[in-house]
Amino acid sequence: MINKNLIFLLSILVLLLNQVHVNAVAQEYVPRNIDVERSPKNILVGSYVGGRSHLKPMLDVTTILIERGHNVILLTSGKYEPSSEYPGLKQITLGSKSLTAKNDRRINIHKEVDYRTMGKFMELATATYNVTYEKFKNAAKEDNIDLFICDALVNQACIDVANNLNKPLVGFTSFMQMMEPKPYKSDPMYGCNISLENESFFERFRCTLIQPLQIAYAYGPSIRKLNDIKGQMNINPVSEKEPKFSLSLVDTFFGFELPQSSAPNVQEIGPVLSEVYPPLTPELSDFINGHIRVLYVAFGTRFYTTIENNNKILQSLYEAINNKMVDGVVWALSETSKDDFSPTLNFIDGTQVQTLPILNNEHPHIHITKFAPQFAVLNHTNTKLFFSHGGAGSTHESLYTGTPMLVLPFGGDQMGNAQRLETAGIALSLNKNALDVKDILNKVNVLLNDEHVKKNSKRMKYLARINSNRKYRAADLIEYMLYSSGLNEYLDDDFLKEWIPAESRMGFIKANNLDVYGSLLIIIPALIGIAFNLIKHTSNSLFNRKKSKQA
Repeated sequence: MINKNLIFLLSILVLLLNQVHVNAVAQEYVPRNIDVERSPKNILVGSYVGGRSHLKPMLDVTTILIERGHNVILLTSGKYEPSSEYPGLKQITLGSKSLTAKNDRRINIHKEVDYRTMGKFMELATATYNVTYEKFKNAAKEDNIDLFICDALVNQACIDVANNLNKPLVGFTSFMQMMEPKPYKSDPMYGCNISLENESFFERFRCTLIQPLQIAYAYGPSIRKLNDIKGQMNINPVSEKEPKFSLSLVDTFFGFELPQSSAPNVQEIGPVLSEVYPPLTPELSDFINGHIRVLYVAFGTRFYTTIENNNKILQSLYEAINNKMVDGVVWALSETSKDDFSPTLNFIDGTQVQTLPILNNEHPHIHITKFAPQFAVLNHTNTKLFFSHGGAGSTHESLYTGTPMLVLPFGGDQMGNAQRLETAGIALSLNKNALDVKDILNKVNVLLNDEHVKKNSKRMKYLARINSNRKYRAADLIEYMLYSSGLNEYLDDDFLKEWIPAESRMGFIKANNLDVYGSLLIIIPALIGIAFNLIKHTSNSLFNRKKSKQA
């Protein structure tokens, strides 16, 4: 009887609790308003260098802004022809005589592409600075530009126009050291490794003191010439106390980029990738579907190498198939032609193989093509390894798809990317000046079979995919700048002061409290001197008293 009564009471309690829950659910809550009041703004994307590797990440971010109703104008060298990939984008050309001109386009990989090459690029940009500046200024006035997004590489005209018109300025690059240099980091492009953490004292001394002087010496003539041109054009100099960019967007992400603390106006927003990508051609699809261990080879669209090296690469691919490391190879030749190979491959055992049948796709397991939809190839489950030059775009696509890399860096940021990939444990690199077939095969074998490489590739794949959404944060920050700068109360010297570090205004000495520490060098010896004199004076007094008493 007691049990039945207890059960009855519990049932009543449950009914009451359910009724309370229903009443709570039925209560109307006020939704949080997350909408942003938007009005169309005009944005200018500028790049002197041009080319897909520099433009595509910027345009992938501005695509979001176009979808939000803003107008985007692209001002760059040559003709990018982005109509199919980026509809609604207006383009103005700087002309073809730039870094993307046809005669400058093909670069032999044995040329050193480092800070000295950047100095030559600066010379080219300086020679056309006045014309480039006028084109940016005219575009800004004719299209009533509200905000500039400037490629950070040799793009001084874009930067100067934005600053002199007092417009918000966003810098864009994939090279963190350009935006937020740290004393414990460097890059092979500057002649040092990406991290100085484990370097010897002498190497840190060279990279910290000697190398910057060499770089300054290399850039000095171009900088002096540029300053003379600016003086002749009566262009207002940008204050050295203010940062060059109001906001710096870096197409990289933690896990790939070595960790560092950054200012709020320096944001890692990579890897920036398109939402859609070109599919495999029927021919490529059939080939990859028919092979379960595919090695994909592509070295970008600007670099080419010697016949000897092309033969070594082709021979290593041929032997990788014969040794059953892989069962298929796709090579996108791009700048390389059939004339860049010798007629035969000469193996160590004396065997000779004709190259022309391979290049004509008569080999059943090697597919040669001029162009391949790279992301689609890497994203196929049968693609197991990527043999690449290590450019930023290729690196990000490989990380996103979880494809290990064998890297043959030619120059520029590729050398640093190769070191970062090796540090992440998902790649091995080759020396462009000492290519060896046996070395290539050994590294292919390791990358395909090492369990650590597989685990690290999976880890980096998750990181890349999670971080790939940060391009929307980039668009949000750009919009914040657009709408803040459009209000009269923000149009003064304190605009965006809330995210610009104080150190940029304080100067090196004050920001690092060197004046405070320096004062200690005066105060402490002074206190020691005073104490010493007091002790000396007291000792002398005691000694004199004692002496007088004895007398």
